[in-house]
Amino acid sequence: MSWLNPPIEKVIERAGNKYILCTLVSKRAKELLLDKPEFFKNNQKIKPVEFASKEFHEGLYTISKPTSDD
Repeated sequence: MSWLNPPIEKVIERAGNKYILCTLVSKRAKELLLDKPEFFKNNQKIKPVEFASKEFHEGLYTISKPTSDD
């Protein structure tokens, strides 16, 4: 049983694989730090990577895969 919220297995399943998940969440976490630095400074228990993982798990952003025309 996982203690993480959301459970990492479900987030990996949604992303497709660990590499895509790592890339996606790290990019979003960096965006969050640039967009909301005061939020994370005032809420030090909330980590940008965890916040980005929750957003992805909840469907607030998705992966767009390139088409064969790209």
